[in-house]
Amino acid sequence: MKTLVAYYTWQGHTGKVAKALAGRIGADLVQIEPERESGMVMKAMSAFLGRSAPIRPCKTDLSGVDFLVLASPVWAQKVPPYVNRYISLLSNTSGKPFSLLAEMGGRGAEKAIAHMRKHMEAKGMRFVSSAFTLEAEVDAGSFVPKIAEFAKTIIQE
Repeated sequence: MKTLVAYYTWQGHTGKVAKALAGRIGADLVQIEPERESGMVMKAMSAFLGRSAPIRPCKTDLSGVDFLVLASPVWAQKVPPYVNRYISLLSNTSGKPFSLLAEMGGRGAEKAIAHMRKHMEAKGMRFVSSAFTLEAEVDAGSFVPKIAEFAKTIIQE
């Protein structure tokens, strides 16, 4: 099974978790990168309003991909605009299973995951599982057991 872990990271926390997960399940990695960086206020406002923002070209065609894991930070219970754009660009998605991983400072994972899930299911994808990590867990290195459990839900698929 070919699995792809796509992630956006701003301060490195989500990237660290996504890389650990990809290593555990033998997945390919793709980083979602902004076409250009904007200030934190503009990023936060775009996330709050549910907007999308241009990203650099990356793997969005899921031909040849059997399973997608999308990892995103949570900003004020919302998804960053770059993740919204990534989801909108996904193609060849019909029937593909996916899991979601949220990384956050405190709270809001449920709303962010529900948002991503809704938009990916609208593309004909099939939800499998979700998980979240906290910045403090990532900083302390204590997120690994949580990622190991999450990985089992992907491998069993």
